[in-house]
Amino acid sequence: MSKAIKITALSALVLILICGICLAFIETAKSRIRVSYRDAAINAAEEAVKNGPKVISFEVPVTDALAIEGEKGEKDAGLEKLLQDMSTISSEHESLTLLGVLEIPAIGVKEPIWDSCSVNALRYGVGRFPGTAQIGEAGLCNLFGHRQIGSADTKLGSIQYLADRIGGEVIVTTTDGVRHMYKIVDTVYVSDSDLMPYLKADTYSEETLCISACGWGEDPISGIYYPGNTEFVVICEVSK
Repeated sequence: MSKAIKITALSALVLILICGICLAFIETAKSRIRVSYRDAAINAAEEAVKNGPKVISFEVPVTDALAIEGEKGEKDAGLEKLLQDMSTISSEHESLTLLGVLEIPAIGVKEPIWDSCSVNALRYGVGRFPGTAQIGEAGLCNLFGHRQIGSADTKLGSIQYLADRIGGEVIVTTTDGVRHMYKIVDTVYVSDSDLMPYLKADTYSEETLCISACGWGEDPISGIYYPGNTEFVVICEVSK
């Protein structure tokens, strides 16, 4: 190998290494920003519980610079696009209604619950699907969230392990100070085309909580591979 070729190869390797470091830095920065908003929302909900019930409106940034991996069913953009996004973060915000906090001790989840499933809402917590019951009411309430394996700020990445935690505890504390206790009774994989029963309040007559996230990929317990457009649903009943 000639000296010129060696220098070219080494230069390419160094460039790839620099690009990798830049990508890692940008993803870390994006994650920290999302986590800061999520934690602030949790703190706001906990303050409402201590100081008295109230409706909490919480503003989150509206910018694709803070999109999470898999949000649109594909990999994040390349380095150039990410750098551009981070340099043009929008000052625009979306006002969301904060309902409370979701806790799933078995997998270390503690997430704010928004009364919305908008793109922005799901970047900073989980959202109540429109048309499903309110938390604590009779009928089905479905909370949606993202499942991005390896993303430090998206803890629903472990949700599929709840298939092995039947009877486990799920806690929802609403901003009016009420602590709603549930137990996991079932988990199911559902294709998007068969998801409708889990998006309607009247599917169940009794108070029922469902927690849903994308379920594609290899099941961590059974090893079965599920294709894209598959949701993993955790079904919970009120603890007696």
